[in-house]
Amino acid sequence: ERSMNNLSFSDVSWVSSHNSHANRFASAENVLRQLATNQEHSVYEQLSRGVRGLMLDIEFRNGSLQCVHGFVEFSLLRDLILREIIPFLNQDEQCVITIDFETRGDAELIRRALRDLLEQIPDLERRIFRVNDKHWENHTEWPTIAQMREADQRVLILVDNSVVASNDMGIHYRYNVTMENHWQGSLDSCSPRYSIADLHVPWSMPYIAGFDNDKTWTRLFTLNHFCCSTGIESLRRVNPTRIGGGDNGWGTLFPRMMLCIAESGLGRKPNFVAVDWVNIGDVHDIVDYMNFGGRLGVGQRCESGLDCATGSCSAEKVCHCQPACSESTWNATFGENP
Repeated sequence: ERSMNNLSFSDVSWVSSHNSHANRFASAENVLRQLATNQEHSVYEQLSRGVRGLMLDIEFRNGSLQCVHGFVEFSLLRDLILREIIPFLNQDEQCVITIDFETRGDAELIRRALRDLLEQIPDLERRIFRVNDKHWENHTEWPTIAQMREADQRVLILVDNSVVASNDMGIHYRYNVTMENHWQGSLDSCSPRYSIADLHVPWSMPYIAGFDNDKTWTRLFTLNHFCCSTGIESLRRVNPTRIGGGDNGWGTLFPRMMLCIAESGLGRKPNFVAVDWVNIGDVHDIVDYMNFGGRLGVGQRCESGLDCATGSCSAEKVCHCQPACSESTWNATFGENP
């Protein structure tokens, strides 16, 4: 991550895990949890393996904030933060992470509980990135990764509900900060989550909203790339032996990303690429390519060039480079982000 130092936060892409908390480590021997699982490793292990975006579903139940998936409870949010997130932040002083909360239930109760929780965990509260903080009042764009590290504001928090959101707390209303595709539907299509699909209208305004001084910082882009009503089904679909290398393979994920870039109308690469079973497939390699360039992935099973990141399927039905795949960078190939 050191080579990202001089990049604006809005120019970096990160791997995000969908339902990060719903993992096999937390499931243990609980059958209901196993059926609701979307990730293999603990949150701490996900972070250790390069995940930098955590998507957490939370609900206020029985007097506490719980990490949930539907009606299934996985852990207390407090325990998850203290046992897995804080230790990693302490261990890796260079890491910058994003926590994206999806809320269920009484929004006002969740808001109060989050405020109380942050007051009880100063090691998280002091590291929260606040768009309105005095550090950034003269910035015309997101700070660089180096600046976020120097200020030790290394945790960006987003939430889906405006009642829960508080700029002062550093819990930012997602709708004001990001645009994203809808997670429902086919993985070979792409439609906006928060607006009506229209070929002639961008999914969102290009800038963030709802902050002091009408900041014209670039709006962030989340690519939701996961399917299915159960983790078992999504696990089957990420199998790398499937066409395109499975749902997380170069031949499926990369073309989907290019489709969503085109459909969004803003021409920006995703900042967050969110998948199930983040340990399987090519998502880390794809995000590395988006950040640093390199070669497109090959070797996946294919029926046609549509199943390949390179757009070329060999006579042996394997993705390959034809006529040639040269070394390239994202900016050189696809243009810089505005």
